[in-house]
Amino acid sequence: MVLPALLVCLSFAPVPASEVPSPLIIEHGPRDGNKVALTFDACPTGRDDEYDEKVIEVLVKEKVPATIFMSGRWVEKNAAKAGDLATRSQFEIGNHAYWHPHLPGKDDDRVLSELRRTQAIIRKMTGKRPTYFRPPYGEVDERVAKLAEKAGLVTVQYDIASGDPDPNLSPERIVRTVLRDARGGSIIVFHMNRRGAHTAEVLPLIITGLRKKGHELVTVGDLLKKADTRTAADTPMPRK
Repeated sequence: MVLPALLVCLSFAPVPASEVPSPLIIEHGPRDGNKVALTFDACPTGRDDEYDEKVIEVLVKEKVPATIFMSGRWVEKNAAKAGDLATRSQFEIGNHAYWHPHLPGKDDDRVLSELRRTQAIIRKMTGKRPTYFRPPYGEVDERVAKLAEKAGLVTVQYDIASGDPDPNLSPERIVRTVLRDARGGSIIVFHMNRRGAHTAEVLPLIITGLRKKGHELVTVGDLLKKADTRTAADTPMPRK
């Protein structure tokens, strides 16, 4: 899956850390290290079963830190599961809006409502206050990112889409693509709401492959420590 071109600024002149502004939209972490972040979206599907337990079992068994972006609606329907995930120190909880709408097409009030409502639900159900926001469908523009910042959130995209919701992608192709494209600083997106046709199947192979390549698997928060990469996008990302 080829992502559209983004306006990326790298290698800024060194300035004191306290004077470096926060990125508007983050697509990846520092490229000069070996850290890679696995992220999992928990989108509402309207189905009774929106939780892929096998995905979480793999992450727990392999002791892999990960960031899980939860929609507010998903948390409401899966409160016990969300609460359990939040108690596990290896998992970082992120905001994935409430209804999972196409946010660039919504007005400011609707965008802020989606984000703030989800923050409140996650805080109530898990005791966690997310720092990071993953736009539904990977669609974001500068306006939405600024509104997220107003809601106290940093917008996090990805530079590698696993393609796991696509039933036409074979497990072999998913593994091959992720391992081929991953490099230091990569943020990889998967799903853990049963939208991933082969997610649990490919995860052990991807985890092993990334580690063999010398990558350390971390949460988004750990990946972005001391990050100096700033990215701005003015066109929506494609649907996942």
